[in-house]
Amino acid sequence: MTMTKLQCLLINSNSASDNMIFKHVEKLSWLSFICNPINVREARHYLQEFNVDILFCDVATLCTREMDQFLQEFAPDTLIIIIDSKMALATAAISSNVFSFLPGPVSFDQFFYTVCRAKEFLQPVNKKESSVIMDFVFIKSEYKFYKVKFDDILFCEGMKDYTRVYLTDKPKPIITLQNLKTFVGKLPVNNFIRVHRSYVISLRSVDVVSKNEIVIGNKYIPIGESYRSSLFQLIQKIS
Repeated sequence: MTMTKLQCLLINSNSASDNMIFKHVEKLSWLSFICNPINVREARHYLQEFNVDILFCDVATLCTREMDQFLQEFAPDTLIIIIDSKMALATAAISSNVFSFLPGPVSFDQFFYTVCRAKEFLQPVNKKESSVIMDFVFIKSEYKFYKVKFDDILFCEGMKDYTRVYLTDKPKPIITLQNLKTFVGKLPVNNFIRVHRSYVISLRSVDVVSKNEIVIGNKYIPIGESYRSSLFQLIQKIS
């Protein structure tokens, strides 16, 4: 059975520390960064739009009432791991629910131990799993539930409070009253990727990728600036 990767986000504070964390993550096949290190403003966008499992950040990021309230509202299930100096950790006044602290510079052994504990918390080994791996999802639309295979989904388009799901051999999309973040949480992360604030695509359905857009059939999908790096990193890995 394929293990679901834990999705991580890193708010950058120190370039040397950021590079080290990225190198540590690359060594573990079950961890994946949603994007490159970002600032607090960008992080809020990603935390609203993605299901983030682990957030790496420094003390200063969390020592604000505004950020604390934001995390409680939009990312209550995200595990927070703080990476900072021993002095900053010792004097921190943090009200957010922090999973763990790591004093820098972070060795791989320290990092591995901490993220393994996070993995056990998020994916407990004694959790009963279905013996059958579903390859479909039921989509509610206009008081009906449509059974849709993942392989038949071309791409999804978010339209604020609802999502259009475009399918193979279907002239019109299925429209569901779920926002894009909620609906995408039901899709296998290894097959689908966010390429724009309003678009999630099926990798297996892509025909052409250029600098600014993706072609799927006769549809042209824009690539958002915030998502370009992650997309092309993935393309390089499978090229």
